[in-house]
Amino acid sequence: MPKVFDGYTVVEIADRRNQFIGKLMSDSGARVIQIEPVAGSPGRWVGPFVKDIEDPDKSLDYWWYNTGKESLAVDITRKPGQDLVRRLVASADVFIESTKPGSLKEYGLDYETLSAENAQLIYASLTDFGQDGPWVDFVMNDAAHMALGGPMGNSGYSDLHEAPMGGHGHQAYNMSSIVMLHTITCALFERLGSGLGQFLDVSIHECTSISTERAVSYWLWYAEPFLRQTGQHAAPTYRPSQQMPTADGKFVQGTAGRLGDTSWAILVEAMTAAGVAGELADEKYYDPFVRAEAYRHGSEIIEGVRRLVAALPAEEAFHKGQELGLPWAVVHAP
Repeated sequence: MPKVFDGYTVVEIADRRNQFIGKLMSDSGARVIQIEPVAGSPGRWVGPFVKDIEDPDKSLDYWWYNTGKESLAVDITRKPGQDLVRRLVASADVFIESTKPGSLKEYGLDYETLSAENAQLIYASLTDFGQDGPWVDFVMNDAAHMALGGPMGNSGYSDLHEAPMGGHGHQAYNMSSIVMLHTITCALFERLGSGLGQFLDVSIHECTSISTERAVSYWLWYAEPFLRQTGQHAAPTYRPSQQMPTADGKFVQGTAGRLGDTSWAILVEAMTAAGVAGELADEKYYDPFVRAEAYRHGSEIIEGVRRLVAALPAEEAFHKGQELGLPWAVVHAP
């Protein structure tokens, strides 16, 4: 089968923020030409390196983010380099850049100049805070975006005294690159009808903010923050931890879920056999509406599950959860 972007040509001026866009398009069939500085892309100096030897041609990080791309080393500060890039873009479908807003204008590589020579060009600009606004000159990196945008504040443990968790792996850059990829795809669809390209302005900060699930909308509506939750999504109120200790000193990450009648019967049978069913053996819990209310407003079902897990070795608890159709798994050490 043909790939999604077969036949499309992409030219990119890439750094660590936006190089994932071109990788995804290349993986999906596009011809992607990366314009690098004469000294090479900054991404080439990001480790780890093959055999731990720092070498711009042996960065594993750079290799992974740039699979399938072609490359040209061009000095875009000089007129011959600018002319070369403009000739490439004149026959391209997409131009991707993540430079400081307005900085490409002096080189004749801004949207107005390039679109005058190629009216069908999709010009995709991925920047920290968009093209203008009060924060446009702030200096950022991936971790700072995760903090300022909110995901870091929503990630961690239920104890408020525990620090937020940052995460690794270029998460802010990757999320915003995926949003830009969808935006480019929509623009290409629109071009099928209009025959015209357009300028796409995507802010990394906005992408991280919308990735906080309901936290931003909840704050805008109720003026209350979401709370970090151990082993589960952030929420307006605290819920019992679903990282459950087992009989052999390990943990199972699980959930009580929304159990159907058959799964509930299996669960109660297992809890009874382990001597931990307690009040959950009551016939009223065989009514799915009663279970739903108990799950929504109380912790008795979750506590019953925790008692069961605590009575079993980790592997046995893991398989029991899977038998119930629940996403349980052992928390393994490296």
